[in-house]
Amino acid sequence: MERKLIFLDIDGTILIPGEGIRRTVKEGLQKAREQGHQVFICTGRCCHMLPEELEDVTLDGVIANAGSDIWIHDTNIFRTSFDQARLRRALEVLNALDTIYILEGYEKIYVSERGAAILSESEPVPGDNPEIIRWKTFFSRWKNTGDIRGWDPQRAPIPKISFMVFDRTEAERVYHALKKDFYVAFFPPRSETFFNGELISMTADKGSAIRRTAGYLKAKMQDTIAFGDSMNDYQMIQEAACGVVMGNGDEQLKKIADRICETVEEDGVVRELARMGLIR
Repeated sequence: MERKLIFLDIDGTILIPGEGIRRTVKEGLQKAREQGHQVFICTGRCCHMLPEELEDVTLDGVIANAGSDIWIHDTNIFRTSFDQARLRRALEVLNALDTIYILEGYEKIYVSERGAAILSESEPVPGDNPEIIRWKTFFSRWKNTGDIRGWDPQRAPIPKISFMVFDRTEAERVYHALKKDFYVAFFPPRSETFFNGELISMTADKGSAIRRTAGYLKAKMQDTIAFGDSMNDYQMIQEAACGVVMGNGDEQLKKIADRICETVEEDGVVRELARMGLIR
């Protein structure tokens, strides 16, 4: 069997919200590497916010910031960020709508003023949901966070922005105002009072990152496999030779999948790798 390059999203793919990464999944990834395959994380998270559970998992590389920061065997092979004109445009739109947003840099994240108030619980939010809870956890646990007033655009380039709004009309306004400059990825809404998404580079997404990684390693794209669950995985699932969407994945993403596996709670990644004959 040809050596495969396996690319894995984190949240909702190998990490269960509130539970973490199961031992069975870690063992399955180790078995894949023992069979000669290479394993890469391909996440929207920045490198300094990877889950602690990955510290005891041997990886061949990490693609962070949704494709804008690529590390192969501890070597940074690619890094890019938004140009200043696009970044200013995004901030103009987000500020005009009083959006909660988070500028995700390589070394630190910067939270908008309203976002800092909400995440520190000094301002209440109706209909609290898992995404806000997740960011509250980051805000309280991680040292590399701060409010936007401490951000220096010249010293801290930004490769990705996360945002939250509390009305469908505002979500649509963000999309239409910024879709020419960014890939605007929305996560499935859990209610009509909360919508969250990401602004991702149109030239450095997870799909292009797979191509850059394969090229760097002189591997064939036909030997790439990608696992994901949300719309920020769209290009990755589309570009990989085999795009696998989790059973708990976005219904829109499933439409372009080559395969659909069990949910993250059912260890879908490990089960699919076994079906493919990549682990025994």
